[in-house]
Amino acid sequence: MIIENSFNQGDEEWHKARLKSIGGTDISKIITTKGKRSESRGGFLVDKASQIISGRSKPLYANYEMQWGTEHEPQARSLFEFRKSIPLSECAMIFNDDQRNWHISPDGFNEELEIGYEVKCPQLKEFIATKEGNKLPTKHILQVQTSLAVTGYGSWWFMSYFPGLKPFMIEVARDEDLIKTIKVEVALFHKDLHKLIEDLKS
Repeated sequence: MIIENSFNQGDEEWHKARLKSIGGTDISKIITTKGKRSESRGGFLVDKASQIISGRSKPLYANYEMQWGTEHEPQARSLFEFRKSIPLSECAMIFNDDQRNWHISPDGFNEELEIGYEVKCPQLKEFIATKEGNKLPTKHILQVQTSLAVTGYGSWWFMSYFPGLKPFMIEVARDEDLIKTIKVEVALFHKDLHKLIEDLKS
């Protein structure tokens, strides 16, 4: 595990580092939560090849929901630290190893306790659905389990936050079967990616 602190999330260097690396939110484009190949894998393979060959990635435009989340994440993080008495560190990225070909950009982590933290600040409708579901939402399973795969940590906290309301917080354990699949499929994806780029350049 390599913790990258020489730049910040969203910086130009952060975007460059992401070019050849698969992020935690990208895993759902490779596999499903059931460990099967995702239908979007082929398209993502081409998109990633395009980024590497051109040295450029598609710009990220923040919509209202994204801006809302960014605005409220610091408040949510402080509340989590207070409620759970767990101090959190921040960083730009955490890579699985020195190959730096897959990573996460965590919302927080604690090296001593070997736990991580992911927060979502959705609109009220989704927040209510998450609280009523009383579990980690399916659409966030791969991101959280990838975070555990990259770091090797024992658990990862998930928090759903809406200002003025009691947050939803749940500690998620490792799913070793899914983590094994994630590691295998990431390796196979990079193998296919390398071959695609070689074929395109030949």
